[in-house]
Amino acid sequence: MSHDPRPCEVVADLHNGWDVNWGVDWDDDDDGSFSHASTAPDNDTVFSASENGYVTDELELYPIDEGDSDGDNDDQRSELSWQLSCAESTSVCPSVFEDEVAHGRRYHGYRKGRYPLPNDRREQQREEANHAMMLELTGGHLLYSDIGEHPQKIIDIGTGTGSWAIDVADLYPSASVIGTDLSAIQPKWVPVNVRMFVDDCEEPDWLHGSGYDLVHFRGMAGVLHDLDGVLAKAYPRIRNGGWVEFHEVVPQILCDDGTMGPDDPLRIFYDAAVQGLRTFGCDPMRTANLEEILDRAGFTNIRCVTKKIPISTWAHERHLKILGLFMKAVMLDSLDGLAAKPLAALGVSRQDRRELVKHVKKSLEDRSVHRYVNCCFCYGQKKEQFVLETES
Repeated sequence: MSHDPRPCEVVADLHNGWDVNWGVDWDDDDDGSFSHASTAPDNDTVFSASENGYVTDELELYPIDEGDSDGDNDDQRSELSWQLSCAESTSVCPSVFEDEVAHGRRYHGYRKGRYPLPNDRREQQREEANHAMMLELTGGHLLYSDIGEHPQKIIDIGTGTGSWAIDVADLYPSASVIGTDLSAIQPKWVPVNVRMFVDDCEEPDWLHGSGYDLVHFRGMAGVLHDLDGVLAKAYPRIRNGGWVEFHEVVPQILCDDGTMGPDDPLRIFYDAAVQGLRTFGCDPMRTANLEEILDRAGFTNIRCVTKKIPISTWAHERHLKILGLFMKAVMLDSLDGLAAKPLAALGVSRQDRRELVKHVKKSLEDRSVHRYVNCCFCYGQKKEQFVLETES
């Protein structure tokens, strides 16, 4: 059974381990959020500022750890654009262009507050490192489902920076590939068979057709509010014999040889982050039960492959060392985002979150602690349905 402490236990563990003040003082904590229209330094909007009066100057963002910077500057601005879908109207939703800024990080504006993690440059860097790690973990395979050599339609829900969708489009030029996300952070230049949409997959309407060979999710199972509902909506849009596939890192810090103590900073941090994410309607530990969820949704031929990923470079074998280096990079880039909204929701002050991140970063440098996480690849097939034709 996983260790899943209540918020009060998390606070007690952290207090005992590092002697920081966990008292809540909202008057001193200026972590409130605000909206800033079209401030994303790595996005070009389909509207110009002169036409709509949107602000286009970059907003300098400061992460929780004051010694770091977000890495955004004018010389490194990437050109990004997107196509937009909106259930309420055929026109572009204005909220797409209004970024939320909170705790020194930038968040999506469309369906503001739905997803509690950032979408800024540091988060995009984390996604790219995570994509490289997944390729190393799977030996270069983008998917496990048997979709054949010439699939026709693939959709990547929660595509993020679009790396998986772009790679799968290159691998299968026969397929029309769609990527959807709450954030418009995908590159402008993509393969000709790729289309990107700003969309909320939990809205009642499905706006992207049917007949899919594959519906793909990465890092989404634990942050959707109603995964059963999303799968129920996707199921009829998958062709007979088509697949759904999840790639999910289970956010639980594990160790098999006793080198991780009960007061391990990284473990305590992730336990707290899981509790914080739950306050936003997420269920991060749902990733450990995907086989049951797919069965409940009506899929058959369900398979789950679980692989261990070391944290840092403590493992001896070269492949595992590379994986550990990737995972360390992914975690370092995720700390500020996880310590922002999720831990603030538990009542942790800004100063205490900074102190916590500092301890966790130091812990990640300790190769004597043999920690790891599990990554689950779970996929299932829509049952073939044969229709018998009879003479009238």
